[in-house]
Amino acid sequence: MDFASIGSSSNGIISMDPDVNTFLYDGASHGLRVMPAPHAPKHASVSLTVGEDLYILERNPGTEEEDHSFEALIHRGPSDEIYRKVGDYEEYRRRCYERNGKDPYVISAYTVVSDSQIWISTKGGGTFSFDTTSGVWSEAGDWALPFYGRIEYAPELALWFGFTSEGRQLATCDLGAASPTSSPVLQEVWDELAPPLPPRWVPVMSFLLTLGAGKFCVGRMVDMAVAQEGWCRGKSGNDYLDVETFAVLTGVEVVRGSRGALRMIRHKSRRYSVGCSMARLR
Repeated sequence: MDFASIGSSSNGIISMDPDVNTFLYDGASHGLRVMPAPHAPKHASVSLTVGEDLYILERNPGTEEEDHSFEALIHRGPSDEIYRKVGDYEEYRRRCYERNGKDPYVISAYTVVSDSQIWISTKGGGTFSFDTTSGVWSEAGDWALPFYGRIEYAPELALWFGFTSEGRQLATCDLGAASPTSSPVLQEVWDELAPPLPPRWVPVMSFLLTLGAGKFCVGRMVDMAVAQEGWCRGKSGNDYLDVETFAVLTGVEVVRGSRGALRMIRHKSRRYSVGCSMARLR
């Protein structure tokens, strides 16, 4: 199940399952309604909101033969939304997967720049920009963004925030200063959880939510071995271990000092158990 916010001025949350059944939850009215479904399932998608529209991209368009790897849920009125194919699919496929015959071309980082440009970054082919107004693709630079996953813009700081491509630490940089010949540089990198982490903690996923006024909620999904011994061997010969999965939510605040230097303030952390499962030992 995938979730995404829709509209910069809306309390709506879109949910979509693997069979593309799509629903909208309105946080203000607590109402739920059925939404138009995309033209094709998205097996590993990413989503971005531009204005009141939601753009959905297949993370690896090279695995898909149909031309629905890039779609948008266009908002026309209170009860009139429709999905449409976005841009030139062949151009999207070429830029993301076939450029110069390099690999890999899976989208590693993505964000919105200047309120209308969708940037997608791949380690093998650089970073590309899609202008949602003109529908034209262009090259942002022959470099990969120094982040992994979704990158969030904080207008009050005029900076972009996300997780580093290596280590998944909270970091920030000014993407507006980047050019085709000058790659963006991280300005600050922080650990919102004071290191070192407990010995049996293994972070598996990271999420970032902007709250405004320089405040953020950092979410980490963590696996923890229930016992250091007691692993079992599966039928395939792989080794498995009982783990407890939980989420750690941490509030942080980023402020500028008198000389413009950035500083992160840690606030409270809360841990929520998700349950126990079996994790494969690598």
